Amino acid sequence: MPTNQDLQNEVAWMKDLLKRAGLIPPEKAEYAPDYIAYGSPKHAVMLGLIEVTDIEQAKKEEYTLYTSPASGKVYRLEDEIRALQFVPGVDPHQAMLIVLRQKVNSLESGAPKVPDNAPPMFNPAAYTG
Repeated sequence: MPTNQDLQNEVAWMKDLLKRAGLIPPEKAEYAPDYIAYGSPKHAVMLGLIEVTDIEQAKKEEYTLYTSPASGKVYRLEDEIRALQFVPGVDPHQAMLIVLRQKVNSLESGAPKVPDNAPPMFNPAAYTG
């Protein structure tokens, strides 16, 4: 019959395996190394947004630009043709503006609110493991 220490070792080993598989959030609400924070430059890249620093050059190259009313930053789409797939049948310039505005709003709106009754995998800060 296993001892208490044997059982504790086995539980610790199993918890470690589950953490490595991403099934148990780490303690102290630390995120996995591949976590992308809301509003970060990596989040902008994931959305297909490029922050424009040289506005004159971007205008010369005829990119569709959008200035965020919240931050004042200017953005363009990485792939403007893709926007036409999301809003078919609309003037291409208007379609690009619609998609660009949606992506910038998504970038700058912050993390979505987690409901109080969300399970631990959706609310790692509340996890007490």
